[in-house]
Amino acid sequence: MANMAITTLSNGITNVQLTGRLDVTTIAGLELKFTASLVPISARAVVDLSGIEFMGSMALRLFISCAKALAKNKGKLVLFGASAAVQEVLDIAGLGAIMPVVPDLEAAIKAAL
Repeated sequence: MANMAITTLSNGITNVQLTGRLDVTTIAGLELKFTASLVPISARAVVDLSGIEFMGSMALRLFISCAKALAKNKGKLVLFGASAAVQEVLDIAGLGAIMPVVPDLEAAIKAAL
């Protein structure tokens, strides 16, 4: 199971907190809400991955497609707080070449501005 909470920070950046497992069965339930919450408003968004236990390829696809859609309208997607195991998946997939992947919220906010 995966959960998502969305808040807006005082600087207008959208903060998305994900928890649980991002696998084939759970990502389908999050994908529409995640994309619909960010892309139409051309959000500058930071995504907290500290609560993610597992990340599969469908989650990578979601982040890549959302980052590309946001970039077309001057929005931005920044990932942060990944555990060592999740960070390894992000590194192997080369996500850092597509969007900022940083260690903490402070760095994520700087990257999103």
